[in-house]
Amino acid sequence: MSDIGKSISECISFLSKVGAECELLAPMLRQALNNLLSDELAKKFAVAGPWQEVSLSESSGWICTDSAHSLPLIIKPKRTVGGYLSFQISLGGTGIAAVGNDQPLLHIGFWTKPVDFEERWMGFPLDESALTLEQGRLFRWPTPQENLSEWVYCVRLAEVNTMQDVQEKVVAPVKFLLLSERASDSHPLCVPGVVRFCEVEGEPGQYRVVQ
Repeated sequence: MSDIGKSISECISFLSKVGAECELLAPMLRQALNNLLSDELAKKFAVAGPWQEVSLSESSGWICTDSAHSLPLIIKPKRTVGGYLSFQISLGGTGIAAVGNDQPLLHIGFWTKPVDFEERWMGFPLDESALTLEQGRLFRWPTPQENLSEWVYCVRLAEVNTMQDVQEKVVAPVKFLLLSERASDSHPLCVPGVVRFCEVEGEPGQYRVVQ
């Protein structure tokens, strides 16, 4: 029994360290994206308010599996919020439940509503209504608004460790996608750490990790 008790204590200590690392990563991501929007994308977007943060725990309520941060954006020349730039840190639950995946994921996306873990969040299986997967890396859904789509791509959380990682795996792809570019073989999502998926036959909305 002493070995079981030791394992429990070690697991709790490890989870605490993981949580602390996530708490350090979140403001780093927010700042990097704020800088992008206030500089290179300022002609097209305006920030309409502060970051909105929500979290999700597993069924017992003991462990937080996901946290999400959403930033309201005005798409110029309009004057009202047109979408939310978001990132979702998923350590467990549906956020990492793609077939063949055994790692925590960082989901970066653009939604017409903020992530709330009730009606809007990134989790598998996905809502397949008009869903397309571009180059195996970018999930995209159409919206009623012309020339506006919702999109998400996924990064292995353990591969986002430095500011250079944030720039390569988050900032550069977000800039590319917010400028309405389509995914291709040479776009910034083709970097180590960005997850590549394929559809699972016979399981609507479910995807398998292939790289």
